[in-house]
Amino acid sequence: MTPAERLADRIAKNRAIDQRVSHKLVADKKTSEISTRQKAVRNVLDRFQQIKATQGLDAASEFVRAHKADAS
Repeated sequence: MTPAERLADRIAKNRAIDQRVSHKLVADKKTSEISTRQKAVRNVLDRFQQIKATQGLDAASEFVRAHKADAS
């Protein structure tokens, strides 16, 4: 393989790597959106568990009903 062919091959490989990395960046944005939503769900679940421990299951169930009504 001549030096020019090696250089052309390396450039092609670098472009392929750049393309894969750019696709992963788009996937990371989706992952961060999912992470944000999961964090909100965990916060609600933590609040539910806290209400259940301090005020009882009926109050926690009422919290869930109210939260669902607010989300709709």
